[in-house]
Amino acid sequence: MTAGGRGAHAADVARYYDRNTRPFLLVGNGRRVHAMHRELWGPGVDSSEKAADYVNTLVADELADLASRPESFVLDFGCGVGGTLFRLARHLPHARLKGVTVSRRQVAVAERLAAELGHGGRCSFVLADFETADLGPAADAIVAVESFTHSTTVDAFLESAARHLTLRGLLVVTDDFLAAEESTLDTRQRRLVGQFRAGWRLPTVCTSERLVEAAAGHGLEAVKVVDLTQLTRPGSRVRDRLVAATAPVLWGLRLGFAPFCGNIIGGDALQRGLREGFLRYRLVVLRRMRG
Repeated sequence: MTAGGRGAHAADVARYYDRNTRPFLLVGNGRRVHAMHRELWGPGVDSSEKAADYVNTLVADELADLASRPESFVLDFGCGVGGTLFRLARHLPHARLKGVTVSRRQVAVAERLAAELGHGGRCSFVLADFETADLGPAADAIVAVESFTHSTTVDAFLESAARHLTLRGLLVVTDDFLAAEESTLDTRQRRLVGQFRAGWRLPTVCTSERLVEAAAGHGLEAVKVVDLTQLTRPGSRVRDRLVAATAPVLWGLRLGFAPFCGNIIGGDALQRGLREGFLRYRLVVLRRMRG
């Protein structure tokens, strides 16, 4: 994608989140966990609020070694309104944490929440495109919770991550992936993947194998890949059923360009993909081993 194409895509993603952030925070547990992450019903999870926060527990576990360091630096590529960083701030008492988002509205909300929660001294937020911005000193870790797929290409994401990581620094990605190469899907499944991409502005929906393979070319070595799909409950909520009834109508009316309608269309496609198994939710951990 050209620089102009990347700029147009980043502007579209910014518009999507500027328009949808308020509804996201009002729905379900968004207001309490300061995010709209996938609900994961892991061990000990007994409420939808804990399920929405469980991915942050997994990310914090991957970065546990940083807790004993007198000083460390963590970047969040696509930080939303800061929910993951606020959780990491509690687990990493000496770390500095910086969130990056293209949404002006999200930066404003994140800065307000950081002050209210007492994290203003260690959590900062910047309005920038994580693919193209120079984000300062190299980080000991980068997290990307459901933001990798917003990248224009796999290589563009990995180039930026490698450029911003210290040697042996970790890149922790949690996101939705294809279970197999798109060419193996049937016509209906490919149509749903297309709706997922278009509705949620996700150019880089691919297999986790594709991410790991490309990472090697950027000096990043796979540490682990964990399939978390079994912890999801796609289609189980009342709003999932409402979305399933509404999305085909909105798609038929070609309203995916509108941020709120696109969210409904993409959300329904995701739920169907997870339920049928051609989309998977995975945790991928990579380590920078060379420059």
